[in-house]
Amino acid sequence: MDITIPAPYDARRFAENIAERRGRRIQVIELDTSLAAAPCGLWLATANRDLVVVDSNAPGYVQDHILTHELSHILCNHRGNLEIDADTLPLLSLDPAMVQRVLGRTRRYPTPAEHEAEVLASVIVDTARSRYNVPRPLGRADAPDAVLDRCSATFGGDRGWL
Repeated sequence: MDITIPAPYDARRFAENIAERRGRRIQVIELDTSLAAAPCGLWLATANRDLVVVDSNAPGYVQDHILTHELSHILCNHRGNLEIDADTLPLLSLDPAMVQRVLGRTRRYPTPAEHEAEVLASVIVDTARSRYNVPRPLGRADAPDAVLDRCSATFGGDRGWL
């Protein structure tokens, strides 16, 4: 499947590219998963769309990685094997009967599918970062912009981590 990886990397734009290529809507939902007995990321497949839940309390770069991990499950066509509490689905405005597969991202990767999704997510982000050159600042090397640009080159090519 030919899908454009945006550079600089933008996980939501990547989700849009995947949705367009597959002809199937992907809805990203931010939800506080810190207090629930839930994974920090979740992919729910319904008959006509995919829903990806990311932890709303996670920093932006972590949300991007969680989203990319869940998108990797979609790209790999993994089958769900996670059971979620029936009380969680109404929070997402979903009828439990509509959910066809569920995969969740935890902080551990106990199955081959979880490991594969994590590796693919890392490869996607690393590929985008390697293709994006941060412009070198003009002027003094110790100027605030120059320092930020050197740091951003180390942390992936943009200032989104700030």
